[in-house]
Amino acid sequence: MLQNNTKFLFNLFKTITIIIVIYMIYYSLIYLLSMAVQELIDFNYDKQIMSNIIVRGYHSIGCIYYLIPILYSEDKPIIEIYTSQLPQDVNCTLIRSSYFFIWDSLMLILTSEEDKIVYLIHHFISGFTILYSIHYEINWYFVCVGLFLAEVTNPITQISETLHLFDYYNENFEKFYFLSMLTTRLILSNLLILLLTFNIFKLYNIHGSEVLNVSIIINYLTLVFITIGSIDWLSDKFVKLTIYDSIKKIN
Repeated sequence: MLQNNTKFLFNLFKTITIIIVIYMIYYSLIYLLSMAVQELIDFNYDKQIMSNIIVRGYHSIGCIYYLIPILYSEDKPIIEIYTSQLPQDVNCTLIRSSYFFIWDSLMLILTSEEDKIVYLIHHFISGFTILYSIHYEINWYFVCVGLFLAEVTNPITQISETLHLFDYYNENFEKFYFLSMLTTRLILSNLLILLLTFNIFKLYNIHGSEVLNVSIIINYLTLVFITIGSIDWLSDKFVKLTIYDSIKKIN
């Protein structure tokens, strides 16, 4: 029995390692290709950070592309109390994102980007939540909704980061960016939190499975922590926009 369990764990570890290596190579190739193209540009800027921005934008656009048909076609409740078979397209989409968080965490460690600690914590929490949902095939639709809300504004984030990298500021774009984040990260995310808050004790007691109870707690805490981080970002962004408007009026 012990030998069989050891063999199973070894094979599982080997499979996960192979998948991680494949995705590390996959995202690294995109990164290296973007670096190679930028070497042809005779302009002084941080090409490493720009390459990270390109990979993040690629990941976000891919998430939006894959998640829209999943959210539209899957007839699932927002919060499940039973496990359900993970469709292949959902599995591929969630694995793609979870291993992106691993890759991006490595790149954050290697580069000198702002707020890297915040992003590393975000990636750890998000990656763990996704992998738990994949492994136990529970509440994966809720995770897809959360991932979509997180990624739908990310292409705009990468455009803003690009403008910041080149020391260019566009007031109208930044206000649009702020309103987009306000809608998704504050209004819609808080609606999900309220929905889960009103039902969490009922869902927690409606069954006896520890896996499902842990899933509810993980999803709830993940959503709360990321929303708190988003509120902090929104507050900081609002202050910056206000200061810019004040300076503009003085001038």
